Amino acid sequence: MSISIPHPRIPDPGVHGRPTLHDARVSGKVSGALAVAGLVVAFSLSSTLVKRAETPGVLVALWRMIIVSLVWNVALWSSGRRVRWANVRQVWIPGLFLGLNLAAFFAGATHNSVANAALIGSLSPFLIVPLGGLLFAERYRRKALGFGCVSFGGVAMVLLYAPALGDASARGNLLGLLAMLLWTGYVVGTRHFRRDLDVPTYMATITPIAAVAVLPLAIGTQESLVMSSTGWTYTLILTFLTGVAAHGLMVFAQRSIQIGTIGISQVIQPALAVTWSFLLLGEYLRPGQAAGISIAMAGLFAFLLLNRPRPAADPTSLETRTAGQPRRARINAIAVGDEVRRG
Repeated sequence: MSISIPHPRIPDPGVHGRPTLHDARVSGKVSGALAVAGLVVAFSLSSTLVKRAETPGVLVALWRMIIVSLVWNVALWSSGRRVRWANVRQVWIPGLFLGLNLAAFFAGATHNSVANAALIGSLSPFLIVPLGGLLFAERYRRKALGFGCVSFGGVAMVLLYAPALGDASARGNLLGLLAMLLWTGYVVGTRHFRRDLDVPTYMATITPIAAVAVLPLAIGTQESLVMSSTGWTYTLILTFLTGVAAHGLMVFAQRSIQIGTIGISQVIQPALAVTWSFLLLGEYLRPGQAAGISIAMAGLFAFLLLNRPRPAADPTSLETRTAGQPRRARINAIAVGDEVRRG
């Protein structure tokens, strides 16, 4: 009894040097990888830039969010669309989390070392992944929780070995922890409330809400909302580097790079942040802090690696289409496909 195997459909290899489907996919992967590298570098500069602004972090957060709101809404208006009141009612909770997160992060960064601020912020996946499993039935591995504890142990070493007279402070550490928790709330809230909103509509809706959330804090804690020329310079840099470019690169990268891969790549942000603080601010690390950063990053990397989403099987692939057939038939079918590709 013979088994008939359908002839595999092989993409056109191209004629007269024309780009093939494989070439397009490789090009997309390369551009996606470059976008991930760009967003990681952009986000790693945040702590250093806000310290260079020499301005209260709450003011930087307020004006950055106002400008980002204008940019996203102008982009949405240029496409002929507008933010609707129903959109505001839908996503006001993650918008509130975003504004408070930015205020706490920037305020904490001005009262902390760049190493501490970046490292505490990088631990948010340790909370986000379990919450995703609890609230949205997302799969994760329990063994990874041990590596999360290793990461927290590394953070404890960084804080324990911080110079007594350095930039690190209890206030900065608490604000950094609060910012991390608020970021977790923003990510989880986005997962729950965003639903069918596209990225421009979502960002154009939540950024004004975030600006309104920061405004009472700025008025209540600052004598004036006026910034110096230095403050405006670095606020504008932060606006377009992180508020526009980094978020735009993240959306672009998701077209060809898995979200889990992007998350794993961002584990290196604390190390980059420390490099920028050394080059631009003259900060330094004690050996114990350097060891703590290494332990925390290794633990977090292992945690994310164990929890990264596995790509689903391609239903059009030859291996998937012959999965239910006898072993000999599957081997013959795959051999035929390889022979056609070589031909």
